[in-house]
Amino acid sequence: MPYFPASQRYALPWRAIEMRRQREMFAHAAEAPSADPLDRRIDDRPPASRLSRPIADQSSFGAQGGDPRRGVDMDLSTCVNRYGPAPAAIAALRSISPAEVLLHPYDAAERLADLYRWATGVRNGAYVAGRGASEFIWAMGREVDPADVHVPLPAYTDYLKAFPGRGFSLAGEQFPSVEQVDAALDKGGLVIISNPHNPTGTVLDPKDLVAAADAHPDATLVVDESYVNFMADPIEWSVLGCDAPNIVVLRSTSKFYGIAAMRAGIAWCADHERLKRLFGEQENWGLSGVDVHAACAAVRDFHWASHSRSWMHADNAWLADALADVEGLDPRCNTNVHFQYAFCARSENVAAVFQRHGIGVRVLGVAHGVQPDALRIVAPRVDERDRFTAAIADVREELGSAVESLPLTRISDRRAAQTSSSRRLRPAVF
Repeated sequence: MPYFPASQRYALPWRAIEMRRQREMFAHAAEAPSADPLDRRIDDRPPASRLSRPIADQSSFGAQGGDPRRGVDMDLSTCVNRYGPAPAAIAALRSISPAEVLLHPYDAAERLADLYRWATGVRNGAYVAGRGASEFIWAMGREVDPADVHVPLPAYTDYLKAFPGRGFSLAGEQFPSVEQVDAALDKGGLVIISNPHNPTGTVLDPKDLVAAADAHPDATLVVDESYVNFMADPIEWSVLGCDAPNIVVLRSTSKFYGIAAMRAGIAWCADHERLKRLFGEQENWGLSGVDVHAACAAVRDFHWASHSRSWMHADNAWLADALADVEGLDPRCNTNVHFQYAFCARSENVAAVFQRHGIGVRVLGVAHGVQPDALRIVAPRVDERDRFTAAIADVREELGSAVESLPLTRISDRRAAQTSSSRRLRPAVF
């Protein structure tokens, strides 16, 4: 019943190593000439330290979604399903037996792995259970040489925190592409990307990802599928179960099932030895038996999952329309997940307006590889739309005629070069 405890990150040996790395990072940054973070490319030159090229001070990542310090009561900054928690999870918690709480959770990890074998229909390959996708990300941060890691930008916050300075961009692109992944794999080592993509909502064709991994057998491609269940057809858009031995898939129950407090997830790979190398030694009783009990019940509730998915897609379509004509926002409509993504040179100001209405939204900036800033907004439920509409009215007033159109034009031109579509709002599926 293996597990990789997050607490190891703060143990004295690990903390001492990290403090030394941070000192090296900032010392090198002070000596190196300044450069646009988005101009960084993968090349054949070994960097001086590999840990000494941070894309930004980590404090600039801002508060992650769901952070209670935001002081909001309608939090659209976190990507947890707003129709959650899954009712089956709550029912499971209420019915849990004293014996399940009394004893060590010897079988918790295997129960979770068996659940995913059943739910996905993928029985080949190796499953490893852990406390959500975050545990696997930080485990790789301990076990993998950061010099061998490539994180395509823009990227999820935890990737960039676990592998500081390893974010890269080929040409300042603002949306992920298979070409970007292929270029990273060509350099060997490990590449990690989310698909569906956080924060943009883009989806890369899983067949293309498998082909890219096949073309670079000495590299490892980690595909974080924490958002795949939000897709209309999750199986179609997943690489889980593929034949490529150098693809690792991460899954979590937290987001889609609305049970972020219950930390449960799996890593899958056709090659069991690769999982061992990536995640290292695991501990007994690492998974909470209570968490797994509730997570298993939630995943088995296909009926709720189907209805919840349908509601969220309807909400997302409404949100896309609500953002479409706001002057100063450059939204990139997607029909894939449950949130929308919009470039905005005054994102912090817009977020402050929403906060005055008690609404939280996520600001992404240069620390994430986004330029100019952007907003990620989870679609409000039907019963929350009036309040959101009132906030949008104030956002329009805030932006007004002071829109900084030049950065938005540059992003629009860059995006237009990547697609033949002339629509301003279009599904972000490639």
